[in-house]
Amino acid sequence: MTVPELEPLLVQARDLNLETAVTGVLLYSDGNFMQYFEGSEESTRVTYERIRASRRHEGIIEILNERIAQRSFSDWQMGFAQPTRSELLALSTARWLGMAGQAPGSSAISPGLALLQSFWKRVRR
Repeated sequence: MTVPELEPLLVQARDLNLETAVTGVLLYSDGNFMQYFEGSEESTRVTYERIRASRRHEGIIEILNERIAQRSFSDWQMGFAQPTRSELLALSTARWLGMAGQAPGSSAISPGLALLQSFWKRVRR
């Protein structure tokens, strides 16, 4: 997909995410997508069900699904970036799990989320 082909998808995703109070980012590289979204338990469940039901998606892999203390991308109904192939590989294979043992309300984040936040800060300068 080219960026012009992605634009209608992004507009639709942003509108739906605005309606359901979901925020996050969408990454695209060489035909592969990685999406991180956050919101209430109900809104993220509905969003994920909509994604899984769409015929536009195949080979979906859920990397992480857990509660968070605070949003990392609260200003983005659906931010978009195009990482390099190696950056997307690093993000998708990072250790996303492992935070479940943290105390409730802890501000600790998984290494995967830390890597995504670092990438996002770098590309959004």
